[in-house]
Amino acid sequence: MAEKKEGIRTEEIFKKLNGLSLKREHQDKLLGHYKLGDLAIATMIKLGENEDEISGFTILDEFEKKMCFRLFEEVDW
Repeated sequence: MAEKKEGIRTEEIFKKLNGLSLKREHQDKLLGHYKLGDLAIATMIKLGENEDEISGFTILDEFEKKMCFRLFEEVDW
């Protein structure tokens, strides 16, 4: 897990990202097979959030979780 980035994360931002992590419908598609929820999850993980505390991550199957980590690695943070 990445170290926590202080000064960036506020509760309001975290709540918004956590809500976005649930966006998994067809209309939420970004690029390829990634959805808005995947990007929100990858962002929260990059900011140091524990995966078990992310609403959208806990409902994913193993394949979808791997895809989130793949996006996490692919994005040039």
